[in-house]
Amino acid sequence: MFSSQFQELLSYPQNKWNEAASNRWMSLCTDLRDYRAPCRSLAINKERKWELVSAFQKSIRRGDKQVALRLISAMDSMPEEYGYFWRRLCVIACEDVGPADDLLASFVVACATVFPPKKTSNKNYDLLCFLAEQMCDLSVRSRIYCSYGVIEPVAIRSELPDLSVQDRPIVAAIIQRKAAVQAPENPWREWQRKNDWRAEGLLKFVGLTLPMEMTRVQAPVPPLQMLFDLPCYCYDMHTRVGLAMLKRLVRGVEGAEGIKELFQQNRIKSAHKALGEALFFVEGGRIQSELIYEPLCWLEQRLFAYQFGLPLNSWSELRVLVGKAVQEGLVDRVREEVLHQFYDPDFCNQLHEQRALDL
Repeated sequence: MFSSQFQELLSYPQNKWNEAASNRWMSLCTDLRDYRAPCRSLAINKERKWELVSAFQKSIRRGDKQVALRLISAMDSMPEEYGYFWRRLCVIACEDVGPADDLLASFVVACATVFPPKKTSNKNYDLLCFLAEQMCDLSVRSRIYCSYGVIEPVAIRSELPDLSVQDRPIVAAIIQRKAAVQAPENPWREWQRKNDWRAEGLLKFVGLTLPMEMTRVQAPVPPLQMLFDLPCYCYDMHTRVGLAMLKRLVRGVEGAEGIKELFQQNRIKSAHKALGEALFFVEGGRIQSELIYEPLCWLEQRLFAYQFGLPLNSWSELRVLVGKAVQEGLVDRVREEVLHQFYDPDFCNQLHEQRALDL
């Protein structure tokens, strides 16, 4: 570890926030200095960067340290992308750790400023492995800041569905925090404002709590299987494989006819996007031992139903249908078919030959 950067990280709270470094902060710095990363064990073609990053984020959500470390070894085969990988790590720290450990979320973003990827060179691998291990080792994680981020833009535009008595303090807190960071009155708020871009607008929410009880979700996350070297859950609406899979399900897949029927009964634009968001909530967005505010979760679900023009009961039904398709292996079956078409040369040749015969 570079000694000057290590010293900068030690003194970061004092220099940036005018606060004395906590014992935990000092311990993280020491552990980082002494850390030894595992051996690299995976290489992935650069064209699959989006799938790789999707898999990485979801492995941390689940606290699956071995999978996360293996995926970082694949990232190391794309050194020119380390700037992007660091930004994704900052997003993960705020989006998937959040209020479960505000100090760790801040520490990750601080590391991104102290260790610029182009100057850090071959130490990027060690740094990402250390921070991923810290996030995976937490006993709880939370998507609360992500939920704030979903609600913020529509709240600013006054495009929310009718608000309940429980909803109003949530929306007010989000709007007030945005205003406080835009006009900072102390070094901490100024730091949040300056670095908010690193976490795609979620850093501003670090430290924002609501006047209600947090509860822990005890339901197990769906099991995974490996498909073409990556966990199945990585193939979501933000990857071309996942997008193709969603469009097939909308058109109709044997065993999951209910999804097609629901969209026929509720004609909406971009049905595959609605399906992708439903899949996120039942699979990709699931966090092991997740901390939540129940009223915030309900507001988020009502907002998605509202944005897609679906009655709340239809949105809930869609989530149930998608969850069943995941549980029964239908989603992974379609993913695997699409993966063969995209990445299996033998399959592509056979398909081409069959189409030639059909002509």
